[in-house]
Amino acid sequence: MVRFGIVGASGIAQKFARDIKLVENAEIAAVSARNSEQAKIYQKMYGTEYAFSSYEEMAKSDVIDAVYIAVPHNFHCELAILFMNNHKHVLVEKPLGVNQKEYQKMFDSSKENQVLLMEAMWTHFLPSTTYVKKIIDSKILGKLKEAEIEFGYNLVENYPKTGRLLNKELAGGSLLDLGIYPVSFYNFISQSKIKEIKANAEFTDTGVDSETEIIINDEFGAKVTLRSSLKNKLGNDALLVYEFGVIKMIDFHRSVKVFINNQELDIPFEGEGFVAEIKSFTESIIKGENENQVSTFKRSLESINILDETRKLIGLKYSFE
Repeated sequence: MVRFGIVGASGIAQKFARDIKLVENAEIAAVSARNSEQAKIYQKMYGTEYAFSSYEEMAKSDVIDAVYIAVPHNFHCELAILFMNNHKHVLVEKPLGVNQKEYQKMFDSSKENQVLLMEAMWTHFLPSTTYVKKIIDSKILGKLKEAEIEFGYNLVENYPKTGRLLNKELAGGSLLDLGIYPVSFYNFISQSKIKEIKANAEFTDTGVDSETEIIINDEFGAKVTLRSSLKNKLGNDALLVYEFGVIKMIDFHRSVKVFINNQELDIPFEGEGFVAEIKSFTESIIKGENENQVSTFKRSLESINILDETRKLIGLKYSFE
C-alpha cells in the first residue's frame, strides 16, 4: 500500500482525495499545513489519521511514502525538493514549476534521491487520450496538417486583484493555469519537431496575461493554434486535422466523447478523472521506477520550454524571476 500525504486543500486536491479511494494500492495517510489550526481543518476534511503543522515535519515523518502537492505553482519546486530530499515520491500538480530552470532542478533532485517525480497531467492518462494517441501513433491518418486546441473559462469576473490568478508574485495569468493544458496535450500527441513559435496576448492591469494565443509551425508545415483564457469561456475542444482524417475531442482536457472522421465514440473515465493518473503513479512506485513512462521528464521539459518561449514573446516575466 502506497501511503500518500497531501499538501493543499484546493478543489483539485479534494477531487484527488475522492478518486484515490478507487485505487486499490493507495491511500491518504496524512495532511500538512503551515500551522496546527489549519492542519486540523485539513485532517477533518480528508479524514486522515495524521496531521502535521509544517510541511517539513510531514516530509521527515515515516507515515507516508509519497506526497501529492496541490498548492500554487510558484511553491511547487521548493516543496517537491523538500519531500524528495526526505526520500518521498512526489506527484505535483501541473505545471511542475514555473520555468525550465525549476523543472531541471526537480528532475535532478529526483535522480539524486532515487525517488519518483511526476507532473500530474491527468489528461494524458484518460482513456479517451490513450485511445486517440494510439490512433495517431499508428500513423493511419498520416501527418498532421492543422490543429486548434483551446482551454478557457471566465474565472476573473469579480475576482480580487490580489488573488492568485491575477497575482504576478504568484505566477498568475492564463498560461500556467490553463495554457499548460493545450500546450502539454499538443506536445503529448505531436510526432514532429517545432520549426517556429509565434504568440500574442492580452494583459490584465496587474501585469499577467488574461488570454494568450500560441501559433506553432512544425517541420512538416502543419499549423497549430493553442489558446488559453481566464476571461472567456472557449470551446475547450481539440480539433486535429490529418492527411487522411479528422479527430475532434470534446472538452479535450477531460474528454469522454471523441469524433474520428465523424464517427462518435463515448469513452468514459473512472471517478472524477484522476483515477488512471493515481494508478499509474502508484504502479511506478511499486515497480521501483524513478520516472513514469507516460508523464516523462522529456515531455514535461518540452512543454515548459514552449511556455517559457511564449512568455518571452509576449513579454511576461514573473516578479521573482
